[in-house]
Amino acid sequence: MTNRFISNFLLIFLFLFIIITDGISVNKGFIGSQQLYYGAAYYPEVWPESEIDKDIQLMKELNMNVMRIGEFAWSRMEPQEGKHDFSWLHRVIEKLHANGIDVILGTPTATPPIWLAEKHPEMFQLTENGQRLTHGARRNCSYTSKVYREYSRKICERMAQEFGNKPGVIGWQTDNEFGLSPDFSKETQKHWISWLKQRYRTIQNLNQLWCTDLWSQTYQKFEQIPMPVSYIWHHPSLRLAWTRFTNDMIVEYQDIQLQAIRKYSKLPITHDGMPGQAVDYEKLFKNLDFAAINNYHSFEAYDLIQSNYDRLRGQGLGFHWLFETAPNYSGGGNKGNIWYLHQLPGSMRAALWMNYASGAQGAMFWLWRQHRAGQEMPHGSVLSAWGAKTANFNELKQLGSELHKTSDFMMQHPVPKAKIGIMYSHDADNGLRIEEYANGIKYYNDWTYRFYRALADAYLFRDVLYPSANIDDYKMLFIPLLPNVSSELIDKLEKWVKAGGTLVLGPMTAYRNEEWAQHTDAFMGKIESWSGIRTESLIPIGTQRRPAEIPFLLQFQPDLMIPQSEAGLWSLSLVSSTGKSLATYNGGIHNGKNAIVENKVGNGKVLVLGTDPGKVALKKILLATAKNAGIEPMAEGDEQVVIVPRGNNAVAIVNISKNTRNLRLNSSVQKFQNILNDSVITSNRLELKPYQVLVLKAL
Repeated sequence: MTNRFISNFLLIFLFLFIIITDGISVNKGFIGSQQLYYGAAYYPEVWPESEIDKDIQLMKELNMNVMRIGEFAWSRMEPQEGKHDFSWLHRVIEKLHANGIDVILGTPTATPPIWLAEKHPEMFQLTENGQRLTHGARRNCSYTSKVYREYSRKICERMAQEFGNKPGVIGWQTDNEFGLSPDFSKETQKHWISWLKQRYRTIQNLNQLWCTDLWSQTYQKFEQIPMPVSYIWHHPSLRLAWTRFTNDMIVEYQDIQLQAIRKYSKLPITHDGMPGQAVDYEKLFKNLDFAAINNYHSFEAYDLIQSNYDRLRGQGLGFHWLFETAPNYSGGGNKGNIWYLHQLPGSMRAALWMNYASGAQGAMFWLWRQHRAGQEMPHGSVLSAWGAKTANFNELKQLGSELHKTSDFMMQHPVPKAKIGIMYSHDADNGLRIEEYANGIKYYNDWTYRFYRALADAYLFRDVLYPSANIDDYKMLFIPLLPNVSSELIDKLEKWVKAGGTLVLGPMTAYRNEEWAQHTDAFMGKIESWSGIRTESLIPIGTQRRPAEIPFLLQFQPDLMIPQSEAGLWSLSLVSSTGKSLATYNGGIHNGKNAIVENKVGNGKVLVLGTDPGKVALKKILLATAKNAGIEPMAEGDEQVVIVPRGNNAVAIVNISKNTRNLRLNSSVQKFQNILNDSVITSNRLELKPYQVLVLKAL
């Protein structure tokens, strides 16, 4: 009896262990081995197999340990319908694996083969002008095409069968750089009508939400609602709905691939997104296992790129990846243009270290070897088409050596969760592409340079969050440029603020509802009732004031010690019976009115920015607000330095500027070891040379 009980207990324990570890297999915080990865996109399908051994030796010279393969190789994998050839890919993976180089496999669905194009030309996108796209480019098929979906499912399933448990393969990438390319076929129209019916339920409800009596736009049935085109001034709610629909079709299409892969493989899956795009990555990454991005950034714009790594980390999917970046220069497009990205010595190394410092496990260059023919031949690479080393090969080698040396330390000291969150919304980006309101606004750039950089250059450590994120553990939230705040988020914010959170709201936040229509009870809707801060009137300003216009100047309360600045984007006149005014307008139609107001709400606080006060003023406002919330900056001093805390008082620091930067770390630790060169630093005052990198361990 006892033996049977023990046996049964062991069986149950083994069963539970398998379930638990199986669940962890794709969400353990890292993929593959617990190490930093460094590599490139590799296209062995276009080179003789005799080149592979030479490539591997050079990869090892650079300390590279991962390659991304297969994303455009459908015609090599399936040269004829139903006849697959994976032998060449097996040989490549096995050779790489034997030399300590892992592989991430891309599904090849962005470039279907010619036999499929000839058999099913209807799977290609139909443009708004009735033009059918054809074979020869990439990412030009319709996400809604039943044929394209089915053939994509089949090739993904065959790949997963073939490589799902292959030694050396550590993960998957779906497709390549999904884009918001709408299709206007009858097939898409059917999906569109179905989507509208599911979202709005009745045509009467849609008419009411969109106020379609205006301009006689009232519909009698869903089938009458058009797929909006660029040459007609369509209703903004219709246009945003169309963008949301197209994003949902991308997610549906990707989910078909995920289901096919997961049928035979437990390896983690991601997609290589791009910054500043109309694709809604909040939706796209919901069903993925780890976060990744492609960043092509010039040395002048490293400060623009930094927020993307905070956003990847804010998704809560563990260590993130940089799937594509140029090792030196970027090039391509219809005209074969060139952008010399990492022109200054040391800049490429600093750009890559910014990624790793911010919580990345891996980075891969695009590409390993320059294409010998075809599109994107001008693009920079690790090796030239003729096999020569790139001009900055030694810098690539130095980076590989540093990553190898610091790998264990970085993986054992992950980035902790921040106390401050700043929200970013792809849906808001798409809304502002339809209706600027502040002339000239570009969401990604304005959000970054007006608001994110004020936090980053104040050295207030932060996560970038999507509106659907769990905010419970944050002490302070900053929500600028989010016109359409959902009812769910409004209720979540109210509860969070009353429980003790500090909310900085605006500018240009909460003035549209979920259908991109105006609130009729108050400018910011329900938020005004519980925040105790009300909007009286609005005057648009725009991103740049015309020379003839009168400036709206801002006068701050003396205790803030902020010099007079000029209001930007727009001007709200705010009132509150219980709140405190932090700034008023000086000049213009809102002269003497409140521009910035804070108010206690429950155990927390709401601060409404009725305008963009400028970066200098905003930095000081955010620092003062953070201090009142019990949050101190990580450092003080010159701007444009990436400072990221790691576990156990460790810190990673990257000067992303071409100039020397001086800082004082706000740390109780006075003695550090720089893991990169084993030197000891005995002061919290640092002078950083251009593009200098420090990985500091507390002593």
